[in-house]
Order: sequence, then C-alpha cells, then structure tokens
Amino acid sequence: MINKKRSFIQLISAIVIGVFGLLYYAYLKDLVDFRWFSLGDLNPYGGWSAIKASFMDLSYRWRGVTQSIALSIAITGTSLFFGRLFCGYLCPVGALQDAFKAVGEKVGLTPIKLRKIGPFHLEWMKYGVLGALLVASVLERGHYVSPYSPWLAYLNMFSGFSFGVGGVVLLVLVVGSLRTKRWFCRLLCPLGAFQALLYALGPMKIKKTESCEGCSACFKDCPVEIVNETEVISPECVNCLNCTQNNCHKGQTPYQTTIVGKKIKKGPYLAIGLSFFLMLFVWLPFMAGPGQSSNAMVLEGLVDGVYHSNGTGFGGQIQVTVTISQQQINQIQVVHHKETEGYYEEVFKALSQEVINTQNLNVDTISGATVTSRGFINAIRGGVGMGMPRE
Repeated sequence: MINKKRSFIQLISAIVIGVFGLLYYAYLKDLVDFRWFSLGDLNPYGGWSAIKASFMDLSYRWRGVTQSIALSIAITGTSLFFGRLFCGYLCPVGALQDAFKAVGEKVGLTPIKLRKIGPFHLEWMKYGVLGALLVASVLERGHYVSPYSPWLAYLNMFSGFSFGVGGVVLLVLVVGSLRTKRWFCRLLCPLGAFQALLYALGPMKIKKTESCEGCSACFKDCPVEIVNETEVISPECVNCLNCTQNNCHKGQTPYQTTIVGKKIKKGPYLAIGLSFFLMLFVWLPFMAGPGQSSNAMVLEGLVDGVYHSNGTGFGGQIQVTVTISQQQINQIQVVHHKETEGYYEEVFKALSQEVINTQNLNVDTISGATVTSRGFINAIRGGVGMGMPRE
C-alpha cells in the first residue's frame, strides 16, 4: 500500500531542497545576488562541528545559532520527541531510495531482503559507522570522509558541482534501492543511527493494540522491513505509520501511536512534528540572535605589496595571497586548498568580498562551513599581518 500523504511530503521536500541548490548555484555564478540557503546551511552535521570546535579550538568564539546548527537542533529535537520523522518524511536521500524501490517493484525486479547473520542484525552496522565518524572528526580526519556523503552529492547535483566520489556512492545507493528497501539508511547512515538512539530514549512510541493478534500482516509494506516481535516497535522505524492505519486483514487497528502514553492520530502527529521541525530550523537563528564578535583587526597604514600566508581549514592548509595597494586590501586569491566542494565556494567568494569592502577581518563565518571560514580568515590575517607597518 502506497502512503500517498508521506510520498507527497517527500516529493515536496526533495523539490524544495533542489530549488535551494539551484538558487545557490545561481548565486555563486553571480546570476542573482541572494540565496535562501547555502549547502552549508543544509548540512545536518553543523551542530556537531560547533560543539567540537567549542571544546577543541581555543580560537573558537560563539557567534550565535547558525542555520546549520539550527538544522542539527531541529533534527535532534524532532527525533527525541517525535521519532524519526526527518528520516521518514523529509530526508531527500531516503526519498530517493523509496522512489527507486517503487520503480523496481513496477518493473518486476525480485526484491532482496536484509537478513540477520546469526544473532547479528545488519542494521547494527550504522552505529559502528556513527562511532567511526565521531572518532574521525575528533582526530581532525573528517575531510577524508565528507566527499563520500550521498547527502552532499544530492545537493551538488543542483548546485553545479562535479559528480565526484559522493556521486558514485549516490548512484550505487539508488541502484541498490531498486531491489532492497532503504538499504543505505538501514546499514550505513550515521544520521539515521543518531536519530534511532534518540527515538529509543524519547516519549513517542508505536505500540500494539489489545486487538492485535501479532500476525505482522501490517508490516508487509514497511519501508524498512520491520518484523515486530515485541509490544513496542523498534527504533529502526521511520514513522511512516502504515501499521497504525486500518489495514489489518481482520479490520482491526493493529498498532497505535502514543506520546507520553497518550494516543495521537496520524494527522495531528504529522502536523505537530513537522511544524516543530520547521519552527526550530527556520526561526531559531532569528530568535537566538547574533553572538559576540571577536578577533577584530583595524586595518590602517598597511604596506603595499603581495603577501603569502597559510591557514588551517577543514581539509588542511589554505594558501592565499593578499594584495595590498594604496594601503588597503585590494585582492585576495586562494592559491591552494583541499576543502570540500560545495562548502568552500561561498567562503572564498563572500568572505573575500566582505573583507575587501569593509577593510576589516571581523567578519562572520559561513554557516555550515565554520572550520573552512576560520582557516580562510586566519590565512588572510597572516598575510595582512605581514603588511602591517613595523615600528
């Protein structure tokens, strides 16, 4: 049974994210002078980056809730209180897998189901991936992993960036989905693992009703192939809520959704959950207000010349040349870097323009690309420092 309401929400979400990507491409190409969200704004790992930087980077200064931090908070809060609503309804990578599985069924491909290997559930693999990514990030090795992200590859499709290794992962993902339901979400997705852990701790549960005889017929069309053997459905559930509808062959309602023990119907659940997510994502950066600025440098009496300097970004050293003419910064050129495609473009463009226009290094970092931004600003600062007058 196709969940039409869920499919419609997934389609709208995928289209909206694609429009954001196209507008961002137009912005980078100077076709328009604005964008709603950058790729960094749509990076769900931005909140983790901020937390890590606050503990590990002495130069880090809080500048308020950025859009990417708001996205991380929205996903975290929604997962804790409403389960994996983001996975089931808003994630474009999940929507792609659902869509291609439907195509596979239409053309008659034989489905492949994921099985246990002895006592080991294959779904447990993604928790190992989550742990490995956290370790890699703490050890400053996250730049080796980020190019493989199918999430970033999806955004890059609309933003004019190269196919890359992430595109290959995305291609494998959709081809595999022709025969296996949401195999990437279930086996490898660290964001899915994070949400499942929060879901397990939260107040939202899907439970058997007293009339359910446990035949599991209502799980026939489950998008993640749950076979429930307990009173409460596993946190692997992505909250499609098919099993809570009147689709039992005996005419009963097999499962029901509860929040803090109170029953809630599908319509109100979706309305409240999606509104909660959007409120946090869209309004939190405005409600939280700006943070305190730091690291101001008054640029006066600079010595004309071309200065070379380095800063440490997400992928390593960022090498720049800073040209000072008539005692002002006239040009900033990036000579070499290894930053992630889709994130560095706006950093190099927007921050260069702002520094040159204001003749000030006290500029805000780009949401979702904080480490790249700080590395780039520090590289400029080093070059400007070489051009400061000596006493």
